This record gives sequence, C-alpha cells and structure tokens, in this order.
Amino acid sequence: MDVKNARGKIASKEKLEFLQALDRRLKEFITFHNVAQTAIESLDLNEMLSNALKEVAELLAVEVAVISFADNQDNNSITVAHGDVSASFINGLEAKPLRYHRAPGSHLSGVPIVIEDIEKYPQLVDAAISEERLRSIASVPLKSSGMPIGTLFVGSHSLHPFSSEDIQLLTAFGEGLGPVLKAATLLHAVEDKNQQLVARNEALRLHQQALLRRTREAEEANQLKSEFLARISHELRTPLNAIIGFSELTLDEIPGPINEEQKQCLADILSAGKHLLNLVEEVLDISKIESGRTELNLKRLSPHRVLESVSKVMSPMLSRRGQKLNIIADKKLPSLYADESKLEQVLFNLLSNAARFSPDNAEIKVEAVKQDSRCHFSVIDRGVGIRPEDRKRIFEPFFHRNTPFIKDEEGAGLGLTVAKSIVEKHGGQIWMESEFDSGSTFCFTVPLKPEAKRGPGKNKAR
Repeated sequence: MDVKNARGKIASKEKLEFLQALDRRLKEFITFHNVAQTAIESLDLNEMLSNALKEVAELLAVEVAVISFADNQDNNSITVAHGDVSASFINGLEAKPLRYHRAPGSHLSGVPIVIEDIEKYPQLVDAAISEERLRSIASVPLKSSGMPIGTLFVGSHSLHPFSSEDIQLLTAFGEGLGPVLKAATLLHAVEDKNQQLVARNEALRLHQQALLRRTREAEEANQLKSEFLARISHELRTPLNAIIGFSELTLDEIPGPINEEQKQCLADILSAGKHLLNLVEEVLDISKIESGRTELNLKRLSPHRVLESVSKVMSPMLSRRGQKLNIIADKKLPSLYADESKLEQVLFNLLSNAARFSPDNAEIKVEAVKQDSRCHFSVIDRGVGIRPEDRKRIFEPFFHRNTPFIKDEEGAGLGLTVAKSIVEKHGGQIWMESEFDSGSTFCFTVPLKPEAKRGPGKNKAR
C-alpha cells in the first residue's frame, strides 16, 4: 500500500513537472511569437527591441533587461533598456559599446555569463552594475552568422537564481535576435540612404528648375536683344543709304560743280557712310540669325561658281594692297547643297579677315576639296596669326583680337560670328588653326546632300 502511494505521489509529481514544463514552453513559444510578430510588423528598431525586452523580462520575472550591440553601418552602438536603469549606465554602454562592464561582456567569450549573487562575488563586476543595485545578473551573446555582435543582459534587484532553462531561453533569444538586428540595421541604413537620395533628388530638381527658368529668361532677353538690334539696324539703313546716295551724286557733280576741298570732304563722308552701313548690315545679319528669322534658300550649286563670284568681289580690295588670291579647287568637285548668297558671305567674311591681318603683297589661298559627304573649304593666310589667349574667343560676337600690327581694326567684330552661324545653320562645322606670327587657316564644311537637321530657324529648299 505504501509503495502504491509512493508511486502515485511520484506520478503526480512527474505530471505536475510535465505540466509546468509544458506551460513554460507555451509561454516561451508565445514570447517568441510576439517578438517575431513585432519584428515583422514594425520598422522601428527601438520599438521592436523594447517589446522584445519586455517579453523576456516578464517571462524570466526580472526587473531589468538590456540589449547593446554595435551598428557597423554608422559605427555607433545601439542600446535599448527595459526597467529601472540609470542614464549613466546607458551612456556608459553607448560610449564603450559592449565593454562597459565585465559581466555583460559575454560577447567576448561567446558563452553565457551568470552571477546569481553579486554580493558574494563583487569582484566579478564593474562598479556600474553595483551602482544599479542589481543582485543577480545574466548575459548571453547576440550572434549573427555565428559571430558575436552584442549582448543580451538581464538583472534582478533581488536574489534570482537563473535555471538552465532560463539560460537556454536567453541563448535562444540571443541567437534569434542577432540576425534580426543585423537585418534591421541594414534596413535602417538603406532607409537613411534612400532619404538622402530623395533629398538630393529634390535639391537637384529644384536646381534644374532654377536653371530652366534662368535659361528661359536668358533666351527671352536674347530674343529681345536680337529684335531690338534688327529694328535699330533697319531704321539706320534708310538714312545711311540716303547719305551715301547723295554723297555719290554730289561727287559726280550732278547738282553742280564743287572744288577739291569739297570733294575730299564728300569722299570722307561717303567712306564713313559705307563703313557704318557695313557695320549695320553685320549687326542685322547676326540679329536675324540669333532670332531664327533667317531663311536659307537651299539649292544645288557649283562651288566653282561661288569661288569665282567671291574672287571678283574681293579683287578690288586685294589689289589696293598688292595682295593676291590663289584659288585651288578640284575640277571634279561635285555640286553642293547650300544657300548661294550665304555661302558667298561666309567666304567673303573669311577672306576679308585674312586680308586685313596679312601684310601688303601677301598671298591668300582658298582650297576646296571633297571629304566624304561634305565639301571642305580652307582660307589660308600667312599674316600675324592669332594669340593663344584669343583663339577660344575668336568666334564670339564683337570680339577684336589684340595684335600690335593692326591698330585700328575695322568692323564690328561680327564677321566670324556671322560666318559660324551660317555654316552651322547649313549643318556644317567651322574651326580655326593658327600660330602667332605664322598665319591662320579657317576651315568649314558644307553638306553635298540635303540633311534632315540644319540648326535653328526655318530652311526653305528649292
């Protein structure tokens, strides 16, 4: 009978222990589930860790729970605490992550550390733990990919024996939270980078808008300038033509005879009037091109005829200084596709420029050859050349080069600018090669066949 009762008591005790173990496992499972659910639903790392520590503290019946780990993304430590923990304790952990006191340094050894009674073993802990009035503590390493990254620390103000099941639970938490913390810090770093990119994109968008606004304002101002110059130039041409015409009539003595002094004065008036008219024509040309109101009368034409026409126009100008024009053009050069008067204007501007900066009795050459689908023109002189500091600005409007050999440079400084605009409007290119004191070569190309794009403005083909 006694044996039977003893067996019954043993069975009851085993059943009770089994039920208690089952109840604990259930609580552990619920705790893990709650922590995992929080990790899934919350993107806030502090919120997730606070909930995890609360669950651990309630399950182990302790007052204090702390997680401290290093965030390798920004080289800072992250410490989250549950319970009555002083700010100095937290600050110490963050200032010296994972090394502030001995007991939570389990990450260094990679094994759990348990001190059930600090009063018996005060030498095992730092003063910081004693100042927190903790009596029993335990810590386990947080691991990710098998490597310690931090510490999970729990403590009680009263004597609290930690069972092997408690340590197993803490260890499981440490091994489970490690990868979660690693992923969370990476996600946090990605979010920070994303926010930085969003901020930079917004700043770039605002900068682009400001640039577009300033570009539109500059284009509008340039358009107004071109229209103003075109209007002024047009208004100036009428009285200038009258001055030139009446000067020529008076010099021819149509109204009546004049003396030599009067003839000299009229000749000066006529020369100045023609010079001013030439300046007005250049300003009008560039303003029309810039405003897009210049139309190209594109058609098939012979480059030989264009060169011959320009040669006749340049002949009187060159002969006054004994200069010679040598035209070298391939006899088999095919017809090209361009505006004849505009092409002549380009050659005239380049030749006038070459003559102005060449000495008396100098030779100026014009070469024309076929290169692929384009006709290549070169205007070559052996004049003063162009200084290195002037080469980048040579095609700019109103630019006059700095040369000691030409004291009074004629023109408005628009000849090369007009030539460049006309060539580019044809779909060609223009460039310059020069050595100071050795002369200059101005080259440009014109297409032999019609091209789809010809720059700003409307082109009219025939």
